Amino acid sequence: MTCQAALAPIAELSESDVINMLCDPTQLHVVFQPQVNLETGRIESAEALARWRHPALGMVAPSRFIPMVTAMELQGALFKRIARLTLAAATELDRAGIVLPLAINACADTLSDADNLNFLFDEARRSRVDASRLKIELTEDAPVKNMPALKAALSRLQDWGCTISMDDFGAGQANLGMLISLTINELKLDRKFAASISVSQVAQKSVRFAVELAKDMGWRVVAEGISTAAEFNAMYSLGCRYGQGFLLGRPMPLDGLSRCSR
Repeated sequence: MTCQAALAPIAELSESDVINMLCDPTQLHVVFQPQVNLETGRIESAEALARWRHPALGMVAPSRFIPMVTAMELQGALFKRIARLTLAAATELDRAGIVLPLAINACADTLSDADNLNFLFDEARRSRVDASRLKIELTEDAPVKNMPALKAALSRLQDWGCTISMDDFGAGQANLGMLISLTINELKLDRKFAASISVSQVAQKSVRFAVELAKDMGWRVVAEGISTAAEFNAMYSLGCRYGQGFLLGRPMPLDGLSRCSR
C-alpha cells in the first residue's frame, strides 16, 4: 500500500475522531525533523511534528487534521499533548547524553492563553528539562487577535529561557509587520523560497534581505524545505547557514534522531 493510499480521506473524519485522538495516548505521536548547520552538517536542533495514526483509517496527514483542530478551537489541547511528548523526548535525549534543542509549534491564540504557558512551565519542571532546550515556533495559521497578549507571552517565554522562532516567514501572517511587532530569536524562511531560489530573482533578493536583517538583529535564519543540492548551494551562497528539509533529514522517530545526532 502506498503512503498516499494509507491516508484517511478527510470526509471520513469526524469531530469525535479528533477528540478521541487528543484523549487516546496511543493515537498521537511525534516525529522530529532535523535542523542542520549548513557549514558543518551537524544537527543543531529538531522540530517536533504531530502524527496521527487512526485506529481504523490509518495515518492521517497533519494538513487534514490540523484545520479540524483549529476549527474546533482545540489548539490548546493539541499543544499540551505535543509539549508533553516533546518534553519526554528531551528527557530521553538527556539520558543518552545528547543536548539538542527541540521545537514545538504553536499559534498566536495558543501562546496568548496563560493556561497553556503554565502547563508548559510545569511540565518542563516536572520533567527537569531546562527551558534553553525548548524552541517555540510561532505558526502563521491565522491573524493575531490579541497582539499585547502575544507579546507578553513571548516575553515571558524568553525570560524563562526559550528561543522564539517565527515559522514560515514570507507566507500567510508571517510578514514584516509581525517582525516589527514581536521580539524573536530565529526566522524560518518559508519553503517556497528554497523551491524557487534557483529561478526567481525575487526569491533570491528576499532571502538576501532576510539574512542581512537577521544579521543586524542578532537572529538565526533557518531555510525550510531544502530538498535538492541546488537549493542547498543557493541558500548557502546567499548567506543562510541553517536549514531544514528532505535533503538534510526527513521527519524521523526519536531513536533515529538520536543516532543521527551522535
